[in-house]
Amino acid sequence: MNIEAEGQLAAYLAWLLPWGEPVTLLAETAEQLAAAQRELVRVGIDRPAAATTGEPSGWTRGGEALTSFPRATFADLAEHSPDGVVVLDVRRDAERAAGSVEGSVRIPVHTLHRRLHEVPEGQVWVHCAGGMRAAIAASLLDAAARRVVAVDDTFDAAERAGLTVRAR
Repeated sequence: MNIEAEGQLAAYLAWLLPWGEPVTLLAETAEQLAAAQRELVRVGIDRPAAATTGEPSGWTRGGEALTSFPRATFADLAEHSPDGVVVLDVRRDAERAAGSVEGSVRIPVHTLHRRLHEVPEGQVWVHCAGGMRAAIAASLLDAAARRVVAVDDTFDAAERAGLTVRAR
């Protein structure tokens, strides 16, 4: 599971990671690493299992490839939809009530790790309101060997991109 430090690292980590699971912190600088450690102490994670700084290419052994998944925008999704893609909305109920992409499947990010089996087959384009929760969800789906694209865009761009957005 990948959770970006900018934003609500401690809240999402405490919410999504089973208690006692090891945490590895990866940061570009020692200052970023220290800030993440301070934030995690607030939710009872006193010591990460491992931590390092530097460039991502230095975080693997012997030229081992890093895994990644594509990022896209709602405009990119509009070009691909509905060509066999699954649109996964990981926002909360109140957000979805204000509007959702027609035909999307909703599984809130905080329940996704228990409900991966509910995500339909096919390439999954996952979105939230601004991109952070979509990246978390995409990392969970990628770890489960699903083909995934993280929509790194604000939800208000969906309708402007030509996707049908319906209020609930």
